[in-house]
Amino acid sequence: MNIYDMHCHVDLMKSMEEFSNAALEERINLLTMTTTPKAYEIEKKKLAGFSNVQVALGLHPQLVFDRIHELALVEKYIHSTRFVGEIGLDFNKQFYHSKERQIDVFSLIIGWCQRSPLKIISIHSVRSGKEVLDILEKYDCTKHNNCILHWYSGTLKQLDRAIELGCFFSVNEYMLNSPNGRSIVQKVPVDRLLLESDAPFISDIKTVEKLKRSLTHCLNGLNLIKGNEVSRRIFETSRRLLEIYL
Repeated sequence: MNIYDMHCHVDLMKSMEEFSNAALEERINLLTMTTTPKAYEIEKKKLAGFSNVQVALGLHPQLVFDRIHELALVEKYIHSTRFVGEIGLDFNKQFYHSKERQIDVFSLIIGWCQRSPLKIISIHSVRSGKEVLDILEKYDCTKHNNCILHWYSGTLKQLDRAIELGCFFSVNEYMLNSPNGRSIVQKVPVDRLLLESDAPFISDIKTVEKLKRSLTHCLNGLNLIKGNEVSRRIFETSRRLLEIYL
């Protein structure tokens, strides 16, 4: 059975092409994030020949303050891509100063997604779960798009709201190492669960061997919490979202 990594950063690997090719040989499908639209332009060209890779158009909330001038590139490309990410909000102390700008940018991008729908959107939501959900709800974004909350760490009350809105949740091995992460996984319906590595940020994943180990470890942990059917269900959901058939 193929493995689907629904949130990683291939452009941070030593060689995007070598990493993607090694993943192809291991039957690993990648939804790779970009943190700026300029990076999207580069990665989209370099990885165009890989059937196992989809490149998402992103403007990371941690970079919004310094890269606001690239927002026009997001608008330029957003109508021609099905995949958007990494976008969202980050209200950690070091990024809180840009809170209002983050909200404005995230709202704009979600509005564009709603006007050009049927997208897969990977969303960063650190200490900002309520605000992220408020914006998704305001634009009715989950009605015609598939919104994935990446490495979700909000409250269980917010989790119930996100599930009600129809969000998906990409889970990594670090989430399964924390009580809050396991509580989140227990509550998420099995058909809303997805795998992610967030490579290279988790366990310093720089090789496909480490990537496969991390994803397999995560899948085994999910099996223990949700039952053995979870592997098949995650595979089916991921394949449907990415429309990749190896």
